Amino acid sequence: MATYGGANYTNFKGVNFKNTAAIRLEMDGGFAGTIAVTPGTEANRQWYLPDMNGKFPIMGTFAVQLPTHTVGTTIESTAVTVAGIRSEDALIVFGNKGVTAGYGFSASTSKMLIAAEAGDGQIILTFRNEEATAYVERIYSYIATR
Repeated sequence: MATYGGANYTNFKGVNFKNTAAIRLEMDGGFAGTIAVTPGTEANRQWYLPDMNGKFPIMGTFAVQLPTHTVGTTIESTAVTVAGIRSEDALIVFGNKGVTAGYGFSASTSKMLIAAEAGDGQIILTFRNEEATAYVERIYSYIATR
């Protein structure tokens, strides 16, 4: 039996979890996490963890709908629901090329993302627009880590 940080661990070798879609990790203090695999049509998977210390980030994409605004409304904020994110997370948000629903980028839809703040279960986005803007739906990507 191996010992790490004062705790004993069984020396597993070549473990094969059959018909299991998730591995649940439970820690002291009531914290728990799950590593899950969604069955699909893809081939078998193999993962390698990096040889480094640190935290695993969460990342993904989201679409945000921004309403029409008139001249004089220069700053607007909106919240986007993001599962798993917390207010203490470090956060990067960046716009993907293009928009959904066929709306092209133009002066009438050019709202600029000027701030992104992590919240519990959400990301608060702040935009700036200098002129009257039309309705637009944009796609953004995010990376958050603790």
